[in-house]
Order: sequence, then structure tokens, then C-alpha cells
Amino acid sequence: MEQFLYYAWPGNVRELENIIERAMILSERDAIGVEALPLQREAEQGPLPSELSIKKNAKAMEIRLIKQALEKTGGNRLRAARILELSHKALLYKLKDYGLKDYGRGG
Repeated sequence: MEQFLYYAWPGNVRELENIIERAMILSERDAIGVEALPLQREAEQGPLPSELSIKKNAKAMEIRLIKQALEKTGGNRLRAARILELSHKALLYKLKDYGLKDYGRGG
């Protein structure tokens, strides 16, 4: 269950259906095991759920959201800041703080 909760889910319900079907086929037991699930956590998703640090999880979430906003805006930081509901200055600070200064700028 933990694998399902912390997977990024880039697809939709069809992706979930396909993953369950695949797991049923690949599983060698009566129950579906983790080894039959093709779910991989992305490194930027943050710590495992057993690590309940709000600071670590919040940082990972912020990094993910910032990257998504920059990708959506083609690297336009002013528009990304608006989407994130941050001031432009706050976004620039976070980019520097998280080592993302050149993210979305082809660098």
C-alpha cells in the first residue's frame, strides 16, 4: 500500500489499472508483492514515509513544485512565481537555497 501512496502517478486511472493487471500476472504468489509492482520512487520525491521529518518532506515537496512550475512556464521565473503564489524574490531565494539556480534555463 505504501508503494501506491508514495508513487508520483504521472498517468491516470488507466495507469493504475495497468499496474495492477501487470502485478497480477507477474506475481508468483496468491497476494501481490512489492516485487511485482513497477512503481519506482523518484529521488526528488523526498524521504521514505517512515521518515516523518516535516522539514525534509516540505523541502522535497517545494523542490518538486518549483521544478514543475518552471517546466510548465518554460523556465519563466516570474510566471512560475505567480503559479506558486510566491513573490519573484522568494522564488529566486528558494532556487539559490535548493541549488536550482540554473534549473529550467538549459544550464
